[in-house]
Amino acid sequence: MSERLQRTLDMLAKHHRDGEKFVEMMKQGFAERFNDRFWQEWSDWIVPVFGTRPVVLDLGTGPGMFLHALADRHPGIRAIGVECAPYMLDALNDLPEGCEIISADLHEPKLPLADASVDAALASVVLHELNQPLRALQEMQRCLKPGGRLFILDWVRAPLETYIQAQTEEARVFDHATSVDELDDLFVHFIEHNRFSREDLIYLLNMSGFSVVHSRIMKSGRYAQIIAERR
Repeated sequence: MSERLQRTLDMLAKHHRDGEKFVEMMKQGFAERFNDRFWQEWSDWIVPVFGTRPVVLDLGTGPGMFLHALADRHPGIRAIGVECAPYMLDALNDLPEGCEIISADLHEPKLPLADASVDAALASVVLHELNQPLRALQEMQRCLKPGGRLFILDWVRAPLETYIQAQTEEARVFDHATSVDELDDLFVHFIEHNRFSREDLIYLLNMSGFSVVHSRIMKSGRYAQIIAERR
């Protein structure tokens, strides 16, 4: 294992706290994250760029639930998940036909895919986990066909007050009896979840060969949705 990959795994383990519990949280929250509105927007923004047999990447696929959903909704699709965390890879169930996994560090992915061979990609709550998402975006620009699209959903920078009120009981945060460990955990995750603003992500996309065709703020400013197209 390279030193670079080990640093990424250490960072993810810290960010996810308990890997097995985080896997279960991803499974339990899947239907809420990928709800009817998501699939309608997927149909509106992504499906129109599909080729005859579409190829779709899922960055940070975790236990691979999105791959299963793609196979159900788009028969004949080639759905490729990218993941490196061992507890995520261990949680993968038998993948449907046409689905596969690439184990790669998104800080420097170097995916074994041909240039301009991918129709679309999803990055759902993954870019904020990266110290720098630039290499991942550049690799998407390489892999996507001209006109191919990247669908981003992620935490973006929001005021501390908004974050605290959405994440926990505000009174508990300011209670002198609350442990320092609990406060440390809250504030460390605030910093991680507030790594980039929507404008930061749009800037990185523009400088990486993409054009943003749609974006909106969600959940009181704590999340953003961005649809970017390879120029």
